[in-house]
Amino acid sequence: MTEPPATPPSGSDRPRPLSGAALRLSRTPGDMVKAVLVLLVPVVAAVLVYVYFFGGSNVIAIDPSTDYANARADGNFTVVQPAGLPDGWKPVSSAFSRSAEGAVLRVGYIAPDGGGIQLIESDRPAGKLLDDELGPTNTLATSVDIGGLTWGQLDSTKRNDHALVSTQDGRTLIVHGQASQEDLREFAASLR
Repeated sequence: MTEPPATPPSGSDRPRPLSGAALRLSRTPGDMVKAVLVLLVPVVAAVLVYVYFFGGSNVIAIDPSTDYANARADGNFTVVQPAGLPDGWKPVSSAFSRSAEGAVLRVGYIAPDGGGIQLIESDRPAGKLLDDELGPTNTLATSVDIGGLTWGQLDSTKRNDHALVSTQDGRTLIVHGQASQEDLREFAASLR
């Protein structure tokens, strides 16, 4: 059997090009999902490669010795820094600044369990410094002796964290963060 020869389409049988509005209306939500997946899959893959193969979630430790040295050279208060902390404690930020009110040294640490702690040393007036750094706190602190210093143990309402505060010899020391009380005490005991 032979098939009849195909007849070429006439000019009137050709499909007309769709207008822009008709083309947009012909797209389905499934098309949108496919387009988004095409974009998201490479991004997710890149993030996973960065985190798992290049250590993207590891803490980057810094060397705060320059800021400690600058604070010592300024000479307005006795500078202390941690010594003899067990492995796992990492300094992650540091800054020393001087203003008309006084000098402030801030050094941030990550505890072995991942909690953050900030050491603040300053010769600024204690009341103003505590308000600026901790926000409203319970003014009645529990007195604790740690590492040869008397500390006030506070709970900050501004950041929902714990704090140890020592004010002696024209300087104020604040150790605060969302780390556990045990970590704060261990850190405070290491200050020399």
